[in-house]
Amino acid sequence: MMRTSDPRISDPAEPIADFFDAFAALYDDWARGLHSRVASRLVTLSAPTPGEDCLDVGCGTGLVANAVASLVGPRGTVVGLDVAPGMLRRARDRSRSEGLRNTVFEHERVSHRLRFQDGLFDLVTLGTSLAFLGDPLAVLTEARRVLRDGGRIALSLRRRSLVTPAQEAFFGWLEELTAQHWRAIPRPQGSRSPLGEPQTLRRLLLEAGFGEPVTTMLATGSQMPSASAWIDHMTWSGPWPWALLTTLGPTERGRLEAALGREMERMGDEAFHYTDAFTFAVAPTA
Repeated sequence: MMRTSDPRISDPAEPIADFFDAFAALYDDWARGLHSRVASRLVTLSAPTPGEDCLDVGCGTGLVANAVASLVGPRGTVVGLDVAPGMLRRARDRSRSEGLRNTVFEHERVSHRLRFQDGLFDLVTLGTSLAFLGDPLAVLTEARRVLRDGGRIALSLRRRSLVTPAQEAFFGWLEELTAQHWRAIPRPQGSRSPLGEPQTLRRLLLEAGFGEPVTTMLATGSQMPSASAWIDHMTWSGPWPWALLTTLGPTERGRLEAALGREMERMGDEAFHYTDAFTFAVAPTA
């Protein structure tokens, strides 16, 4: 799951869980409700129907799982799995507040094996989680195993290739800061993962035993007014920026803001502009 083998990082899943626990209170509304919009699109594309049994891997705050639960109705079930206890608490709270009795949310570190029997579900969803779950092909193969014949998988993934010049410059600064930092900064695979490229995702789904996927995309973005606002926003763009930027003291942050500001000045209209792009895929069992 992690690119680093630094012995100071005892469990590769811990930095990801720490990030999403810290992010839980902000997650749904961050970036003008970006995660809520992506989840809504994924639910629509996955097309849950009454009576279906569904598994949501990396369920987070339950945006997808609870929406699916309302659509499959009392004859259907939804199981949500996540590594972050803070996210799970919000998923359960949402389920209770909406009066849903067909959901179960469980703390689990998903890696190479799902603990469910073969052919148990009609639908498996992974909302932006695949890049953080270890071996992507192994996870997709397991998703195929637990699906019934005639079932389907639905995924959303960040499409990292569509970042702006301002984002590229920012990640370049992060690389330098990470190399110079006094502590080990974890680099989850999902930080700059190519999994969201349609052809990469298609290949993995076919290798995992799925049929031809249908893919679509959502892209949005905005422009920040200053280096300070940019850093505040980008801190929550993933476990790697968060792990690094939250360790900076006022002096270090001031230096970063000044350097980033100078870099952005050279970009003209592209300064402080960011894009968030997502690929969606739905694939049947082959």
